[in-house]
Amino acid sequence: MADLLTHFVAARVPGSLVRDRRLQALLVIGTFLPDITGKGIYWVLDNPTGSQLVTHSLAGILLISYLASLFVEEPLRRSGFLMLAAGMAIHVLVDMTKDNLGAGAAMLFLPFSLRGQEFGLIDPENVVLLVPIDLAILAVLWFLERRFQRVQQ
Repeated sequence: MADLLTHFVAARVPGSLVRDRRLQALLVIGTFLPDITGKGIYWVLDNPTGSQLVTHSLAGILLISYLASLFVEEPLRRSGFLMLAAGMAIHVLVDMTKDNLGAGAAMLFLPFSLRGQEFGLIDPENVVLLVPIDLAILAVLWFLERRFQRVQQ
């Protein structure tokens, strides 16, 4: 739960700068796509080890964003692809902040390198401690959006 909330907050902060609500939604959806598609690969191909590797790489980000953008209506397709790719990149960056004991949270250059990258800033067992910070950020965003929404009307 805490990790999902952190991914959501990491997408909502830059998403608050986007005016179009549909593009904001695509940014948030993109933030969840690496894990959703990784679980899909896990269940469909019955591959427990390599399922997250593909979705947490630059090639995976571009491929999955392209395929997902095909479901977006034509006028929004190009910007939708960019928002989905940005959301997936945010997801991978958030995952890279966790310490995976040197194994790496993401293999960014997967077809060319099997080396995992991570920043190792947060212990994954203590990610629950981010919940109060995440909720505070969401509250500030909600307050600011409500305040500026009244001014625009």
